[in-house]
Amino acid sequence: MSDPNTSIHSRRSLLKLMGVGAAAGLAGCGGGDTETENETDDNTGGDTDDNTEESTDTEDDTGGGGKKALLWEYGFPNTEGAKPVWRNEFEENYRERAGQGIKISRYAYEDLRQKFLTGATTGAPDAIEGTLSHLSEYIAAGHVEPIGDYAKSLEHFDGYIDSTIDAMTHKGKLYGLPYEGNARASFVRQDILDELGQDIPESAEAFHEIGRMVNDEYDDVTGFHNCTKDGSVRAFQEWMTHVYQHTDQLYVPDGDNFALNIDADALGQVFDNWYYQIYAADNPVGNPDDLGTGWQTNDPGYINGNYAFIESGSWMRNWTSGENIQNTDSAKDILNNKTQIAHPPHGEGASKGTFLEVKPVMANSHSSQIEKAKMAVAAYSSPETLSEGMAQDPEASGKAMTPVHEDVESTIESENWEPLTDVFTTGRALAKATWGPVRQEFYTHMQEVAYGRTDPYKAGEQFHSALKNLGSEI
Repeated sequence: MSDPNTSIHSRRSLLKLMGVGAAAGLAGCGGGDTETENETDDNTGGDTDDNTEESTDTEDDTGGGGKKALLWEYGFPNTEGAKPVWRNEFEENYRERAGQGIKISRYAYEDLRQKFLTGATTGAPDAIEGTLSHLSEYIAAGHVEPIGDYAKSLEHFDGYIDSTIDAMTHKGKLYGLPYEGNARASFVRQDILDELGQDIPESAEAFHEIGRMVNDEYDDVTGFHNCTKDGSVRAFQEWMTHVYQHTDQLYVPDGDNFALNIDADALGQVFDNWYYQIYAADNPVGNPDDLGTGWQTNDPGYINGNYAFIESGSWMRNWTSGENIQNTDSAKDILNNKTQIAHPPHGEGASKGTFLEVKPVMANSHSSQIEKAKMAVAAYSSPETLSEGMAQDPEASGKAMTPVHEDVESTIESENWEPLTDVFTTGRALAKATWGPVRQEFYTHMQEVAYGRTDPYKAGEQFHSALKNLGSEI
């Protein structure tokens, strides 16, 4: 895999490739499973609430032509007592485009998904915010409208980061616009590396060496933790982070099916570097007692000082209190003064690449007000809304650390955290496949390796065969 350009690319270079018949490189860049880290067992900064809360605006004007459009969302911050700056900016931006207000209903993501899949044909809502896995399902159901021509006409379209537009694109058609994103990065205890006289490792081999050094020198810190819980969404995303260091996409479109786009040796190497060496080797980098744990151990464990390295995202920035945090002052010190963000180390023959999470706003293809629906998409994802809203809203600060648009300023204030923006540009989004069968195969082989029951390269061959056979099923 060639190392992607880590600068923010101009959208103008992409416009020539957009439209019907675009190259396969622009297609298949979303998630296809019904679970994401925001919906199931992962913590991404407060989006795990399963309760349904519905609210609408209070304005009755319909000016500008007919009834108001309706938006369903779960993206606006909802902290009790906080000023709804982001939502207010969106509403004003939409009003300038449509000449009237908009109705807004808030649902937890799983409720939002279920209601839209079963009821989108009624024409309501007109526009919807969600996750990449939602986008894949909605496209398959015929519920989202291609918006390529409209999007290209927007003054701000040129500024989106390429990978975020790729994630909204399927078979040459653009189905949404991005408003938020993050990429999986390596979280490093720089103070520990300084004490050991070591640089941040770029290769997996150097990472293993330093991790074992940590285990030898510190009684209360383990070199590394990653997630090995069966069914953990985060475990799958961590694995995909290292897959993306070997290939731009695990699967690529092949007619009506998908073709596997990685060799067995690369899969074996990922199993070796990130599961066998971590837990099953004679001198493991991680703690075998941590086997079978998920993000609930990974993230707060790092914040509490238990690990020298983990892989995580921007939601960690202000997580300094709560039932999982042992000491707020210590947590602040670790995150503010002792953490360095870096690209995840990569194996032999691999290069920079990581798992990308990006959220879309979409238009309901069954809407009787499709132009208003598109205006809602544009207003929600516009740099004006994101800059004036997200950056000012305390709950949204983590979401604005890695902006999806070049005109939105990152909220990162620490030099140690600035590499998040560089890591973000190397992210890849999941192909628009049905990922459930792939995940089930992954958990089986990953745990076989992590628990020392199967050689990593033998597991890689078995996994490769299984993934190849799944190409016609996903």
